Amino acid sequence: MFQVLVAEDELWIRDAVVEMVDNLHPQFSVAGEASNGEEAWNFINEHWPSIVITDIMMPKKNGLWLIEHIFQLNLPVVVIVVSGYDNFQYAKQAMRYGVSEYLLKPVDEEELHSALHRSTKRLEQMTELHEGYLTIQRFIEQLPEMNTKGMQQELNAILAMIMKQRISAPSKAKSLLNILDTKLNDLFHVMLPQYNPVLLVEEDEQGIRKHFAGLLDTWLIASPKVESQQFKNSMKQVCDYIETHYYENFTLARLADMSHMSVSYFSLLFKKTTGQTFLNYLNLVRLQRAKELLKEPDLKIYEIADMVGYTSLPYFNRIFKQVVTITPVEYRKRLGL
Repeated sequence: MFQVLVAEDELWIRDAVVEMVDNLHPQFSVAGEASNGEEAWNFINEHWPSIVITDIMMPKKNGLWLIEHIFQLNLPVVVIVVSGYDNFQYAKQAMRYGVSEYLLKPVDEEELHSALHRSTKRLEQMTELHEGYLTIQRFIEQLPEMNTKGMQQELNAILAMIMKQRISAPSKAKSLLNILDTKLNDLFHVMLPQYNPVLLVEEDEQGIRKHFAGLLDTWLIASPKVESQQFKNSMKQVCDYIETHYYENFTLARLADMSHMSVSYFSLLFKKTTGQTFLNYLNLVRLQRAKELLKEPDLKIYEIADMVGYTSLPYFNRIFKQVVTITPVEYRKRLGL
């Protein structure tokens, strides 16, 4: 199944695009939604979708900013641009970042479906890169749980996988090395305030292994912080904040900033503490409150959606069914209301 992220700030357009994707073959599934480029980027780094459908003009960070970030790390993600601006400059800029699908609003369902089907052809060429990316992401997430021997074995296995690709697919190998390097350096930058990033300079295999062995030594110096009471307290405060402010429109980046952490490190620590990604945790808290409110027959479902933090009723319905397996209306019927 291909996981799809839809990034669009206009709710009615986003809902329409999501519905179009859902109406397509079940091999496509909408994994998430975002209202700006920053939210979309954070989602990509937590949930690793295969396809991103994005608008260009969005608040905060726009679609071009998002596409550029995907391009710079050469992530195994296919981007479909949907824009209301029939401007060749935007299309030309998007093409520089490897985008081959550029659709104009209003979005035509058949055109979107054709673009998605063409995307699967490109994704087939990225299979090895995507699997390598997921392996690296799992390694980063599991770092706090590993002992020294386990870390070394896992890192050696990842490097062996990448080195094998250097012969047959040097560009893919370079991309994976850059992804691994960037993610590790991003973690250390917050854990060690005086840390100066040591970025990889393309060398021979021995030099590459030495570089990552050095980064592993840095992790062993920094990792006790993950277990420190200060960080445990910080995560407890974040969870308490979510429990009491779940109805607000806040983002992963905002909570990371409140905790004085990078988004990557915050995500790692949050998942280690709760066992959930930030978005999944927030949805679970919101839906638990929604279930309680659904017991109140005088409240309309759209009112409940708004009360628990969902400004879009269709989005609330989708998330509710995803998690609870039935719609809010069906949930109420089972309560006898």
